[in-house]
Formats: sequence, C-alpha cells, structure tokens
Amino acid sequence: MGKLGVLGIGNTLKGDDGIGVVLVNELKKGEFPGEVEFHEVGTSGMNILHYLEGLDKAVIVDALRSGGDPGDSIFFRPEEVDSDISVRSTHDANLLEAIELSETLGERPEKIIIMGVIPDDMSIRDGLSPLLQNKLPDLVKKLREKVISLIEEEGGTTPPS
Repeated sequence: MGKLGVLGIGNTLKGDDGIGVVLVNELKKGEFPGEVEFHEVGTSGMNILHYLEGLDKAVIVDALRSGGDPGDSIFFRPEEVDSDISVRSTHDANLLEAIELSETLGERPEKIIIMGVIPDDMSIRDGLSPLLQNKLPDLVKKLREKVISLIEEEGGTTPPS
C-alpha cells in the first residue's frame, strides 16, 4: 500500500470549526496497518499543499457549509463537486482550489476523499458544541471505516478492533 494521509483542517478555538482537527486527533489513537500519517493542517486551505505532496491517498476532514443538519457528515471526491453537491469550506481559502493547485504542481495524490461535517456553533469557544461532542463517537467510527476501506483497496490487512 502507498502512503495514506489523514488531514484535519480547522481551528479548535472556534468551536465546531475545529472538528477536522478533533477527528484526526481521535483517529490517530488507533492502530492501522501500512503507512498512515495524521496531520493538523490549521485553517488556511492553501496549507494543505505542503501535506499532500508525497501522499498516494488522502482523506481531508473539515467543517463544511452544505445542506443538512449540524453534525451530519458527507464523504465525497473533489471531482464530484458540481451542481449536485454544494459544499464550501469554512476557511479562508477554497479547499477545492488548493487541491486543483496541487494537481497543477504535480503533487496531487492519486485519490482524495473529503469528509465534511456540518458545524453547529463556530463562535469563539474552546471545544466542540454539545451537539457535535455527542456525535463525535459516530463521526470517528465513520472516518475510521473510510480509512480502513482505503487501506483495504490495495490488499492491506484488517486492523485490530
């Protein structure tokens, strides 16, 4: 299996805006076969360029404005964003533009999956809103399952439970 990166975008001092960072930090407590890297990217979508280089696959986790209810999550590929999937990062630089730039620079992983989580409260506060805090175990489980499925795509072994 090639190198897989799990990248969390967000600001943990702005409530649910930090969901990407929180999820990545929770996920890295587990064990995974193969080469899996976990990174906190911060809030600038362009920072992601430095982390995509050298990866074969990436899962990017971020708070996204999209249809649905706070705490809902969606997995999608950048190529799927069109009139059917309306999403926007909550951060200053457009995440999809950063991914396009990585392709132009020849640094884009062969496969990128984005996990978007709809925030509830992004006011200045330390920690997630009660709503997202309650949904955290389910969100971690969904993210873990996605990472495992990417590992298994190339014949990796199933990690311990």
